[in-house]
Amino acid sequence: MTQFAIEIGAFLLIILVTALIAHISKTLISTALPSSSSYLAARIQRYVFLIIWAVGIILAINQVGVSTDILFLLTALAAIGFFLSAYPVLQNFVSRSFLSLQYRVGDTLSIEGTSGKVIEITDLNTVLLDGEGNLVSVPNVMFIKSIWTKFHPSGYEITMPVVIRKDIDTVAFETELLESIVDLKKYFKKPAQVVTSKSDDRTTELSLILNLKYPEKKSLVITEINEKVETLKVEFAHKAEEMKKEEKLNEIKDIGK
Repeated sequence: MTQFAIEIGAFLLIILVTALIAHISKTLISTALPSSSSYLAARIQRYVFLIIWAVGIILAINQVGVSTDILFLLTALAAIGFFLSAYPVLQNFVSRSFLSLQYRVGDTLSIEGTSGKVIEITDLNTVLLDGEGNLVSVPNVMFIKSIWTKFHPSGYEITMPVVIRKDIDTVAFETELLESIVDLKKYFKKPAQVVTSKSDDRTTELSLILNLKYPEKKSLVITEINEKVETLKVEFAHKAEEMKKEEKLNEIKDIGK
């Protein structure tokens, strides 16, 4: 009878300690997580609460002489399953604490071929608004694992060299070039500019200065502009040849007078 009373006392004591630990775990989790993470905190509290009680009940039952090997195994498997399923969530949550000083809402970021303005930062992901108006959700842990770029408000500037023949009208060519890329202005943060870099007896080198919104559009923009430049070169070269012919004809006419 005395042994039975001891076992019952141990059983009740373990249940009491388990209840106390479960209560303390809720308080600790609520304190550790910010108020903005109430949903995440509630889920973690629930799982931890269940695991603590499962272990406590198993230990209590074991005190009265009942085999609990299978219950321990099932509880261990459940705990492992919980941590495996929660691991990605915890990764993203912890990553946010490291990234909080790196970028904020309103910044423009580029990661893994995706760029956009940050419109929301949650415990699990960072939401970007890309150039086409699409919302892109990027897990926070990606900013720890991958290389990403934060853009300066002035944009991403590149300079394209454009070499034309010396006999081509430079001013007219610059005007036509800027007009030909008007349809690409959705990719520009600032209007494109053309300046003359250098000139020699045969060629004139121009610099087309572009300020892009997103760097991943660089290849697309350069390809399209190169096509337009080549077309303009052919057109202006033809015009230059026609002007030379007209000048020679005028010279011949002047000589014949």
